[in-house]
Amino acid sequence: MTQSRIFLGLFVIIFTVLLYLLPRYVVNNSDEDVEPGAAEATAESSIPSEDHNHAFHMPDSMVAKVNDFYDSYKNAKNQEKRFIFADSLAKAYKKVGKLDSLAKYLEVRAIETPSQENFIIAGDGYYEAFNFAVDQTKRKYMAGKVQRYFKSVLEEDASLLDIQSKLAMTYVAGANPMQGIMMLREVLEKDPNNTLAIYNLGVLAITSGQLEKALERFEHLMQLEPENPEAHFYMGYCLYELGRKEEAKPYFVKVLELGISGDLVDASKEYLKRFDK
Repeated sequence: MTQSRIFLGLFVIIFTVLLYLLPRYVVNNSDEDVEPGAAEATAESSIPSEDHNHAFHMPDSMVAKVNDFYDSYKNAKNQEKRFIFADSLAKAYKKVGKLDSLAKYLEVRAIETPSQENFIIAGDGYYEAFNFAVDQTKRKYMAGKVQRYFKSVLEEDASLLDIQSKLAMTYVAGANPMQGIMMLREVLEKDPNNTLAIYNLGVLAITSGQLEKALERFEHLMQLEPENPEAHFYMGYCLYELGRKEEAKPYFVKVLELGISGDLVDASKEYLKRFDK
C-alpha cells in the first residue's frame, strides 16, 4: 500500500490518490475474467520478452550494472548461479520501479524449483506489478500470473487469508467484480480482523461512492493498526467529502505526524491547505 493520489486541487488530490491508492483495481465489465494462463495466451506477444534493452527510464548509474547482471544470468553455468543473478536483477529493477521486470526475475525460482514459498514470492511480484499497471493488456497478463500462483498456493493451504485477499482483487478488476468482493467477505468471515481484506473493502467502498461504509472499514483498520497512514488518510478523506470537515482535519494532521514521505503526505497537505482559506 504505497503511493497514493486523489485530487489536483479538487483535482490535484483526487486525481492523485485515486490513481495510486484508490483505483489500482479498475472494474471493466467489457473484459472477460482472467483464468490462470489465459492471459498469457492472448497477451504474451505484447509483453517484452527481455528487459535488458532499457526501453523505460533508468538512471545511467544503473544501466551498466543491470547489463552485467543480465549477461551473468544468461551465461550462468549452473542453476545456483542463475538464481543469484536473477535475484540481483530483481533487486535492480525494484530499485528503479520496473515492477513487471522485477516480477519476471522473481518468477525464475518458481519455474525451475516449484514450491509454496517460491509461488508466493512470484505471485507477490506479479501482484505488485498488477496494482500499478495502466495498460489493460499488461494488467490481464499480470492478473493471470497472480491467479496461477496464488490459486496453486491456496489449493495447498487455504488458511493463507492474505493470499486470498490479494487474489480477490485480481477478480475485482475483471468482468465479475462480485466474485472478488465475495472472496474478501469470506476472508472476513474467517478472520474479522484481517487488515488487508478490511483495507481492500474500504478502498472498494470509496470507489463505489459508499463513503459511510468506507468510514466503518477504515475506522476498524485504525483500531487494529493505530499508526496506519492509509487508515488515517482515508478517514480524513471520507469525512471531508461527507461534509464533516472539522472532524476530518486531525486525520490529515496525523498522517504528517507519522514521519512518512511520499504522495500520501502530499495529498494530506493539499487537504490541510483548504482549512487555511
